[in-house]
Amino acid sequence: MTVTETSNIRKLLCDTDLGLIPHLEKCLKDLHSSSIAPTEKFKLERYDIELGTCHTHKHPNEQKPIVTQSMLIKIPLTGKVEDKIEMFLIATELQNKIDSRIIEWSALERRQYDIHGIPLRQPVTKIDGELNYNLVFDRPDYCCITLCRQFDLTYVANF
Repeated sequence: MTVTETSNIRKLLCDTDLGLIPHLEKCLKDLHSSSIAPTEKFKLERYDIELGTCHTHKHPNEQKPIVTQSMLIKIPLTGKVEDKIEMFLIATELQNKIDSRIIEWSALERRQYDIHGIPLRQPVTKIDGELNYNLVFDRPDYCCITLCRQFDLTYVANF
């Protein structure tokens, strides 16, 4: 089997103009230079994206199947244990900014579906998640708060 066309999930995640990953990179870069960005006390670590459950279904009125792909983004923030409360406050602000950027991104992508029929069929309207706290075992007195943001991408399958 050869892949002759870029899949819609790849377009949604990697497209240089409208993909989530470039949009997220820009968002995190902007947040790093904003007033809520971590000071010298805190460090925003490299984020991770995980693909979760995926459902494909076809409605009688649709030409192609619809895919719903669960996404999980994890963004670690590290700092000293003594700054834990301040880190939680910053993590909450970052969480709100990231959520608004994901929803903004999905609205841009949704307009592309309305105009060209590709690729995001439904905008992101709900983001779930949590803040996880852990000690950093290889650095005494350091901790990590991980922002976990989970949402679904719904797009048309292109097979």
